[in-house]
Amino acid sequence: MDLHEQPNPAQLLHNKAKAALALGEVYEANIHIRKALELDANDANIALAKEIKYEMGKKALAKAQQYFDKNRYDDARDEAQKALQAMENSPEAEAILQAIDNKARKKQRSSKGLVWLISLALLGSITAAWVYYNQFSAEQSAWSQAQTTGSFSAYESFLQKYPQGKFATNAREALKALNEKDESLWQSAIHPPEKSNLERYLLAMENLGGTHAEDAKWLIDSLDFDFAVKEQNPIALENYVKNHPNGTYVASARKLMATLVTSDDLQQIMGRLTQFYDYYAQGEHEKMLDFFNEITPRFMDKKQVDQETLLNSFRESQQDVESEEIVIDTTDFAVTKDTSGVFTCKYNLNSQRKVKKQVEVSVKRGRRTVKKTETQWVQYYAKQSVETKLDAELKIIDYRVRLLGSRKEILD
Repeated sequence: MDLHEQPNPAQLLHNKAKAALALGEVYEANIHIRKALELDANDANIALAKEIKYEMGKKALAKAQQYFDKNRYDDARDEAQKALQAMENSPEAEAILQAIDNKARKKQRSSKGLVWLISLALLGSITAAWVYYNQFSAEQSAWSQAQTTGSFSAYESFLQKYPQGKFATNAREALKALNEKDESLWQSAIHPPEKSNLERYLLAMENLGGTHAEDAKWLIDSLDFDFAVKEQNPIALENYVKNHPNGTYVASARKLMATLVTSDDLQQIMGRLTQFYDYYAQGEHEKMLDFFNEITPRFMDKKQVDQETLLNSFRESQQDVESEEIVIDTTDFAVTKDTSGVFTCKYNLNSQRKVKKQVEVSVKRGRRTVKKTETQWVQYYAKQSVETKLDAELKIIDYRVRLLGSRKEILD
């Protein structure tokens, strides 16, 4: 693909957001579209952002209904308000808020009536004072505990137990402040989404129940995997798996570890093949057999070749060869590795060989022409395309050649 035809970064993020939305991953979609808007606030990105925001509102509305059904009215109120903010218009969310307010007023009236009857019945008694003091003391202790912990769950638990208590307003204000802090730190963490920024967010908010903690962990996981892949190093991938045993990309990392061709692998393979061709050029055919197993699945156009057949083939192919030079073209040398540890190498060879030939020539002797055998030297030049496979021990198990071009010169 031409570079000019590749989507720009904003478009790639738009596509990721759209795909995530289609899979129902609205929070992941929201992360991608926010990044896209920072790069390009075009109409398409704005429209998709509104759609994602609306879907987030629907999720908040569903949570609000679940909390309401479980009599968790404060949680239901928060989620309903989030739904209204995201959807702008939601009769369902407004109905939930109205129902919560009605229940709160009813409970408040009931509580006031009960307190009035108890106070009237026990007015002036020491027992009433003692009960009141203990109730207040318990609430004050709970509030102190909530303040000490300072987490979302601590304040929410306090409000669930003392929704109309003396410190209820303080608890709601503390929750609001905590939400604002959480959102502010999150925005700082993802602009830009660097690992250090995300770790700072987790350090500050994870133990407090930050709403973006899972998103931060997922982004750190992604950044660490990207780094390991770019390193092209098994150690980097091993570190990723070690640091993220339940990471999203563990399976991919393990697969890459099994198929990654390292610089050491490449150097060993190049050295081994160079030695193989040096032995061949020098006519040291017996030494070449060390590069094969007892049986080679495929060599040239032969299958299931034994070592004796290989040795004869090498000797025949160099018959009458005076000298030979074989050079691997390293500019296009390519190696891949499969999950079983087999290396597939593709490269070109440039070779030249000097061959001694006995030819008949016609020689005139007086009136007669006689045939005479003379020695002729011919220089051959060839370029070949080679594909060879090596097993984990770097033994040749498959060797195929295609001639790309050749010429010869008769030497004087």
